[in-house]
Amino acid sequence: MSFSCKSAFALLNLSVCLAVQCVYPGGECYELKLQKCEGMENWTLHGLWPEWQNECEGPDFDMDALKDIHDEMESKWPSCPEYGQSEEEFWSHEWTKHGTCSGMGQLQYFKKALQMHDEYMEKCPEGNQCAICFSKNLTSQETCPNADLEDLKVLV
Repeated sequence: MSFSCKSAFALLNLSVCLAVQCVYPGGECYELKLQKCEGMENWTLHGLWPEWQNECEGPDFDMDALKDIHDEMESKWPSCPEYGQSEEEFWSHEWTKHGTCSGMGQLQYFKKALQMHDEYMEKCPEGNQCAICFSKNLTSQETCPNADLEDLKVLV
């Protein structure tokens, strides 16, 4: 039988899963952060954050680079009105602070986050914030910081 956090959770062997924990700062992992803006029912992206570093060297944000995915960005990665930023300001912040450290180009970074939003939003529990953590190569889930047993529902 192969090991996974899902199988370990089913066997109530939580300590093994918790050993692979995504931490900030310095973790070799990503945190996919989803949120529900005030008055909205759907999960939207807040960001895909490499936990090993912020604000790396890289190209400036280029709104034109997102023209092919602009409509999808507006629906799945809006700037919540309660934060008082335009979409362009919000996306620029996410690219400058987080995307530049991802090792991906700008379009690739935003497309990857959108794809992960679609794949994982159904795993979010009730509430208005959700964090799902992944290995640095984005192939396996890890436990997010400060996870409690309620948060571990995301792993199964």
